[in-house]
Amino acid sequence: MSSTWAVTGPRHAGITVSNLDRALEFYIDTLGLELLWRREYAEPEIRDIVGVPDATSFDIAMVQVPGGEFQIELLEYRGCERRSGATSPADYGTGHICLFVDGIDALYAELAEKGVQFRSPRGPVEMTGGANKGGKSLYSLDPDGYIVELHQRPPRAA
Repeated sequence: MSSTWAVTGPRHAGITVSNLDRALEFYIDTLGLELLWRREYAEPEIRDIVGVPDATSFDIAMVQVPGGEFQIELLEYRGCERRSGATSPADYGTGHICLFVDGIDALYAELAEKGVQFRSPRGPVEMTGGANKGGKSLYSLDPDGYIVELHQRPPRAA
């Protein structure tokens, strides 16, 4: 590590979405995250930051995960060509976020009832080895197919 710089902590994860209103409905109304702010960003420097010179503006919202400081930035690009990305977790360039949850079985049932799609076809899967042994995880999909892993920690030893 350099003595002149250091990574000091997480800021946020960014997810590009096709429709910000639909994404906010999923992340706020379905998953229970909190909207911190939303704004249209048309200042020219943002095009230089993200390297998309033909974008005319961005509709951006920041949501926060309950119980912590982790934030997710949702971005809808406007005025430029947009394509969907990779579709399988095995495709390079694919990402996911992981959220800790409690009551994963009940959460799965509620999300399935609301029409949320899952990559885990049988629901939550119990981890059988490693540091997460005894925990449960499943991959859900946001409205654009971005993977949101839901993870319930293993029970604490008595």
